[in-house]
Amino acid sequence: MDISERAVAILEEERSRFARDLHDGPVQVLSNASMRLDMLSQVMAVDVNLAGAEVRRMQRRLVQATTELRQLIYDLQPVAVDAMGIESALTGLAHATERDWKVSVTVDVNGAAPPLRVPVEMMLYRAVQEALSNAAKHAGAQHITITMSSDTDSVSCQVADDGKGFDPARRPSGHYGLGNMADRMALVGGSCTLDTAPGRGTQVTFKVPCG
Repeated sequence: MDISERAVAILEEERSRFARDLHDGPVQVLSNASMRLDMLSQVMAVDVNLAGAEVRRMQRRLVQATTELRQLIYDLQPVAVDAMGIESALTGLAHATERDWKVSVTVDVNGAAPPLRVPVEMMLYRAVQEALSNAAKHAGAQHITITMSSDTDSVSCQVADDGKGFDPARRPSGHYGLGNMADRMALVGGSCTLDTAPGRGTQVTFKVPCG
């Protein structure tokens, strides 16, 4: 598969992931809420306390659906990484993850990053975005750390979480972007390595060339 074909494959996989996330998340919640609202008037006539508990349960699920929709919209928005710089862009991404998923995210930059080509910056940004989404949404992480360092010819960025981890030989449900992250790095001459196991969190390390 050449570069153009791989780029198209990444875009198509992302479209499929967004469709799955919408269908399995917010759409299911809204559909379920609609059915439960139809039943709620009947429940209220029988047991007001039970109806109140059902309303609170629906509220929690609707808040979750709103969070997932907000994250999907944020993922689709264009980001001027070249104008902001990769460090500022990743800091903004960390703040958005904290706001939407109520998880602590720390950004640690070891020294100033050397210049990166715009396509490299964008691919690195999107790969980190995918790793953050997996950690916050699927891994049950309470804290995530983004660590960026560099040498004379490359920039490394690690996304580490304290979530539940998983067996890398068996892709868990919902982790659609694991292959995409590696493909993004390969497109710009970089690499993606995964270190995880059940019960000990996940570390994803991206490395891209400078210049």
